[in-house]
Amino acid sequence: MEVKEKKIEVVAENKPLKDYERARRTWTIGKFTTLNVSKYDSNPFEINGYTWRLLLFPKGNGVEYLSVYLGVPDSDSLPERWTRTAKYSIELINQMDSTKTIKKEIIHQFSSQESYCGFTSFFPLNKLHERNSGYLVNGGCEIEVEIHVIHASPVSSDKPSDSSVPDDRSVGNSVDLDVVESIYSNAKSFLMSVSKESTSVVTDATCVMHSTKDNCARLAKERFNEMISLPLDDFVNPEHETLMVETLSKLGDHLNLFSDEQAKEIMKLKAVFPTSIQEWRDSVQVKVSCQRFLSTFEKTKNLLEGSVKTEEGIKTKLEQLKIREQELKAQLEALQNDSQRLVKERLEVSKQTQKIHALAEEQAGKVKGKEIEIAGAENKLEDLKSIWASIKSLFTEA
Repeated sequence: MEVKEKKIEVVAENKPLKDYERARRTWTIGKFTTLNVSKYDSNPFEINGYTWRLLLFPKGNGVEYLSVYLGVPDSDSLPERWTRTAKYSIELINQMDSTKTIKKEIIHQFSSQESYCGFTSFFPLNKLHERNSGYLVNGGCEIEVEIHVIHASPVSSDKPSDSSVPDDRSVGNSVDLDVVESIYSNAKSFLMSVSKESTSVVTDATCVMHSTKDNCARLAKERFNEMISLPLDDFVNPEHETLMVETLSKLGDHLNLFSDEQAKEIMKLKAVFPTSIQEWRDSVQVKVSCQRFLSTFEKTKNLLEGSVKTEEGIKTKLEQLKIREQELKAQLEALQNDSQRLVKERLEVSKQTQKIHALAEEQAGKVKGKEIEIAGAENKLEDLKSIWASIKSLFTEA
């Protein structure tokens, strides 16, 4: 299987040594769906002077997940006690939607005891083979790896690496200060990288060993010690659950590494762990569902309280208007009564007015005659006054 280069990014980071460069390779497997093998290797490829190989388990390494590892294929030919620390990422490319590309990253120190390391539970096989998932296109898939070598011990027995410390014979006035500065920069950068980044970025990384079953058991025990200290919430990730199941399965064959009491608990945990995790998930789901319901109820209750408060305000105003309406009705009734009373009074007065009017009209017809009579009477009175005055004068003069 050919490992072809898709993109290479070399980042020198102001360091003169090749140990601080990184590059990327893409492994295209054109007939992935037709592979009928338990594991599948890429051809060895070189990045910055270091040889690597990808190891793939198309049907999963004992799990229902795609398993992918990065390894050092020429580890047997390297010097004794060689080590190589690298930060690397492995990506399963989604060829239809790049935002759905699966990427996992880890820092690992490769050695003759642990020459392969990667991810046993990289991606669920059922999701990988889903129709139109984008991970398999025309039966092929793409796996991309980016490697950043942080530190390496000598890569060969006859030629020390640039980062090797020179022996006592090379230390003296003849030592090139540039080499010394490079060694110093290399060591300082390594310490900074180690202090900033843990040696295990992802907890589901699995190392494939070149050693004995004892070493495998030891690693399983170390992994168990790490995972047993995790809170139960961390096992919501199915990959973590799968890793714990695998670890317990391995430890079941190496109970001699534990005390009798611990061994019993491990066997109990092995038997009940999947069920316990499922019960925990179910309980969490119930809790979350109930909390969500209570949160929704609280919002509904607040809305109801606001609605009731608004309605109470409207109700109060309505009652005030009803009281005002009753007051106005009482006033209207009083006005209506007064109006009816005045109507009756007017009717009575109108009757009197009608009679008086008729009488006035009747009397008006006699006014002229009476005026003539008055004028006649006044003339007669004047005549009588004159006569009286004449008679009076006859008697008063004497």
